[in-house]
Formats: sequence, C-alpha cells, structure tokens
Amino acid sequence: MKIRAYLLIAAAIFIAVVTGSDLIARVTVAGNTLGEAVDEHLRWASLTIVGIILLFAPFGFAALICGAANKRANTRSAAALFFVTLAALAYCYFGGFQASQHAMLDKRWTAATLAIGLLPFFVGLPLLVVVAIVAGLIARFDRRSVAEN
Repeated sequence: MKIRAYLLIAAAIFIAVVTGSDLIARVTVAGNTLGEAVDEHLRWASLTIVGIILLFAPFGFAALICGAANKRANTRSAAALFFVTLAALAYCYFGGFQASQHAMLDKRWTAATLAIGLLPFFVGLPLLVVVAIVAGLIARFDRRSVAEN
C-alpha cells in the first residue's frame, strides 16, 4: 500500500471514531436524543477546527510511519501495525469522549475539555514513539522480498 492509501484510511477511521465516540457519549452519558447529539457534535466540530487537526495528528503520523515502513517491509506487517495502532487510538479516544461527558455532568468544565484536548499529547505521542520503534524493527527484520518491489 502507498502512503496515500494509509492516509485515506486513517482519515476515514478518524472521522468514524471521533463522530461515533462523541455521538455515543452524548446519547449514553449525557442523555441527549440522537438529533440533539448530532446537532451538538456538528456545532462542536465547526468551532474546534484546530482541535480537530490536533486530534487527527496521531492518526496521520501513524499512517506516515506505517506507510514509510511499508516501502521496506512486507505489507502484511506494516498494515497489521497500522490497524493495531488505529484500534488503540480508537479505544483511547472513545474513553476520552466518555470521560468528557461524565465531567460535563459533574460541571467540571476544565476536566471535560482536557479529557479530549490532551488525547493527542498523552495518548498519541507515546503511542507514536512505540509505533516508530516497531516500524523500524519490522523494516529491519521483515524485509520486502525483491519480487514484491
């Protein structure tokens, strides 16, 4: 797979994860109807463009790292690392949106904001370091055969 494919997949999964996590949290925790949850999500997304870009950063960098590893390693290994990374990010983002809604109910506004806002830094950065190390190991030990180039 090319880096462009990794980026497109990362963007699609990011949109699904953020939208789904936010809607589920608003419906299950906050008690909103689905229509209210969609309205609130769209309002939140339109007001936090820089925040959305920061939230996407771990997904995008994981795509770039795994795409670069895919040039030298078997596609199977690079893609597996990529999808495991996306699954870990999805899990953590879902928890962050749930925690944010719980904090909103308790009127802890700062905690509600930081539960989502710090995800790229406290989850994304450490995970990307691990992904880069594993991608390097994959590129070194699971090399692409000459026939695959």
